Amino acid sequence: MVEMRHLVILLVALATISCSSKWQQGDTIDNGHDFLCSVGICDDSLSVADDINFDDDGANLPHHILDMESCQALGLDKVMGVDTATSVLRVWGVRYYPDNGIALLLGESSYGDSRTCWMATYGKDGMLDFMRLGECGGMNLSYWDDIDEHVRNVGIDSMRLVLPDKFGKPMNLSRWVSYNEQRDGIDTDSTLWFIHHELPITIAQNGHFNVGKVGIVYSADTTLLTPYWRNKRQLEVLSWTPLSDTTFCDRVNTFLDDAKGSITDPAQLLGDFHILVGMRLHCDTERLMRWCCEHPDSQLTRGMLKVLEDVNPEWIVNDLKKIKDPALFKRSKQLLNV
Repeated sequence: MVEMRHLVILLVALATISCSSKWQQGDTIDNGHDFLCSVGICDDSLSVADDINFDDDGANLPHHILDMESCQALGLDKVMGVDTATSVLRVWGVRYYPDNGIALLLGESSYGDSRTCWMATYGKDGMLDFMRLGECGGMNLSYWDDIDEHVRNVGIDSMRLVLPDKFGKPMNLSRWVSYNEQRDGIDTDSTLWFIHHELPITIAQNGHFNVGKVGIVYSADTTLLTPYWRNKRQLEVLSWTPLSDTTFCDRVNTFLDDAKGSITDPAQLLGDFHILVGMRLHCDTERLMRWCCEHPDSQLTRGMLKVLEDVNPEWIVNDLKKIKDPALFKRSKQLLNV
């Protein structure tokens, strides 16, 4: 009887420990795991694999669809400007680093034909850093050319993410875009060119993403792989810059200088540049505008002024209102003429 009582006490104690190890509403939030659980992302099925291939647009991956309340709690509306009334946000995977109190969240935002992959880190107080990863994989409709009524060239994007076994080691983001010929909607097995990028990305102790030296491989025949396509892809790569990266403006400006101004030519890549600066203006307003106000004659600033000429001034002012420095807010309005 005594042994049975001891067994019952032990089972009750174990059950208590098991229950107390699960985060419940009202518990103290001590780390990124707890924070994600507090907004409803606590599903063990979302534990991310070490090697993820997104070429099927993630159709076979477990996922959790976010409502607007969760989107706002995660801070995704602030960094992407998404609205669940017009777009679908999916969480594909979570990787926890309990020794560091950090959680890595992988997801996708779908709007029309655009399927943007992203990842973010979280600590006890919410988002620590955010990074776009580009199109999830599959057809990239921004690479498209109708040759005639039977033939068209289309871009196919691939994405693979390999995660390390330990915190602090680099994960590897592999991005591959190829330009392929189709005849009457059927692939002809003719790849006209390809561009392959390898990005080593580490997570620092503060949860920030650090991108190492980027590897680039181009197809051997560059007759069809003109500077236009290489510059277009480089603008996409720049759009993958982590939110915490303070060198974004300098790197974009250097790229524009090297491109000799062709990006700001409406016949060239103005639309791609518009997407790049529009996204950054939304999520990193103060840092972007401070740089532009300090460099009014730079390629980046001149390019911004050009792409914002036909934009609704109210939309620009709404982003500028995020600036906390009154003097910078005034200078920014004057610079953008809104």
